[in-house]
Amino acid sequence: MTLMRQISGADLDTTALGTLARDCRLAGVERRVLLVRLSLVPPEHYRPHHGRLAEGALEPLGSADRARLYRLPGHDLALVWRGDAARQESRVLATLAVLFAESAPPLPCFAELVCRFTVPRDAERLAACLAAPEVVRPTAAGRPPLDLAALGAIERALASADMSRFARRRSICRRDGSGPFRLAWEKRFLSVTEIGESLAPEHDLEADPWLFRRLARTLDRRMLALLSAPHALAAAAPFAIELSVESILSPAFLGFDAALPAGLRGKIVLDLLPADILNDASAFLFARDFARGRGYRLALRAITPALLPIVPPDPFGVDFLEVPYSSGLAALPRAALDAALPARERILLTGIDSAGALFWGEAQGFALFQGRAALPET
Repeated sequence: MTLMRQISGADLDTTALGTLARDCRLAGVERRVLLVRLSLVPPEHYRPHHGRLAEGALEPLGSADRARLYRLPGHDLALVWRGDAARQESRVLATLAVLFAESAPPLPCFAELVCRFTVPRDAERLAACLAAPEVVRPTAAGRPPLDLAALGAIERALASADMSRFARRRSICRRDGSGPFRLAWEKRFLSVTEIGESLAPEHDLEADPWLFRRLARTLDRRMLALLSAPHALAAAAPFAIELSVESILSPAFLGFDAALPAGLRGKIVLDLLPADILNDASAFLFARDFARGRGYRLALRAITPALLPIVPPDPFGVDFLEVPYSSGLAALPRAALDAALPARERILLTGIDSAGALFWGEAQGFALFQGRAALPET
């Protein structure tokens, strides 16, 4: 068998490797994995021939049973095989040791660059190595924050704007076992980025948190009005909307509630920010009880690793926590993750935009995902 086989891209190979690990767990069979982490080579020193040399070094394992090569993001290589191939493995490790020893500049230790696993036993450790780094998003550098005059102008424009052009949807999907992703609900929201580019391109809408909070309340009302329009919800799937406590207690929400079809009652998720609890706990509890009494489910969004110890779901009576995927989250030890997020069925991992992030999430026992790597099958 030759190792010069590729599926159709690094993310697809990572997905295929994750599927293999999951199938091994379900079927109770073992595979050996040798991971060469070329992603640890400093980018300014990586050259294409490094990948070719590493791939050539893996060739002796090509004769092992069921051997298969996966090309992964960051130029990483993973070779998977079945059964005992100790002689070939020793030869490959010796060649790789020489290869990295002769490389300049000094690299991480060999045990970090070349890792060995047995799946499903080591599936979590493998997933942690494959988890993609978080995406660093561009900022609105150079643009001043909103001032009161600019905020007033935006609010006046929003009062008469066609908000449907800013309305967006994201799929929240569930996967249990090795089956396909199924739509759990949609998230409906207004794109703040596009509103800013259209109505205030010279300002950073989110730079001043207090003025943005006021703008967010205006956007909540406009979103609720958009959803309350005749026939807007007639054929809607279950969905979530981001609201503040003030918005849940507003007349706009009562209008939305009155327009909600009976078939959607009990299937809508209201996404709140942890800041709503910290700003006014009594108002939060009142809004929570009011929403629950009307059949809504509740979620807290943007729960970072730093917030996990102080925002457990049960004391606040919410149904879900939305936790953004990040390298900091992936770096948490399993014991710390279990202590902070014991009820995996109530955790939605957001920002799952790479196969590595998805692989990590599934290895940790999560089933609810949002992101480009976790879309429903059509």
